[in-house]
Amino acid sequence: MTAMQQSHQSVRSLFLEGAQVVCEAVADDAVAGRWTERSVLEDQTIGSVAAHVARGGVWVVDDYLDIEPPGGLPHIDSAVQYFIRFVESSTADQHRDIRDRGAQIAADGPAGLAVMVRSRLESLATRLADEAPDRVVLVAQGTVTMGLDEYLETRIVEQVVHLDDLARSIGRDPWPVPPAAQDLVIQVGCGIGLQRHGATQMMRCLFRSQLDPVLPVL
Repeated sequence: MTAMQQSHQSVRSLFLEGAQVVCEAVADDAVAGRWTERSVLEDQTIGSVAAHVARGGVWVVDDYLDIEPPGGLPHIDSAVQYFIRFVESSTADQHRDIRDRGAQIAADGPAGLAVMVRSRLESLATRLADEAPDRVVLVAQGTVTMGLDEYLETRIVEQVVHLDDLARSIGRDPWPVPPAAQDLVIQVGCGIGLQRHGATQMMRCLFRSQLDPVLPVL
């Protein structure tokens, strides 16, 4: 196996490990028992957050693999650029659509979601093993393309960040995710912060906690 193949395999394996954690979290009795309660995220229930991480952190990849990208669209090279593009171009209507989509999926209840995400992951695990290292996918509602593995990095960010949101919403410690996934999320987050806010602001955020405001990278 070449170094490039090993790198792609590592990202795909890391994504699948995180997706397994998502399945465990969605099926947690504590999540199901508080499904309709408010989460720590604005205008979202605990069930909506669970639905969002199940879709955005797992099966949306399967959906995008079903589409052959057309030519001529903008191409994004990294997870950092993906999130910068999202935060700088998204509208209030788009954010509302994201919340509404989570609510619609959550309406089927916790048992249905748990079965769905597990089933979709089983199919996806087999599928990812067969995808070429240079596979390109159409993402962001069909507006841009990305390399599959660069897109999987954005899904790992979705997994780790929203699993933490879900854990905080039910008052428990976060479900354990692979340390390499946490490293990737921190690396992507720092890259976003550097490009959006500059080195000085990032340095102050990391080393001078008494300064306000705390700097969200997104």
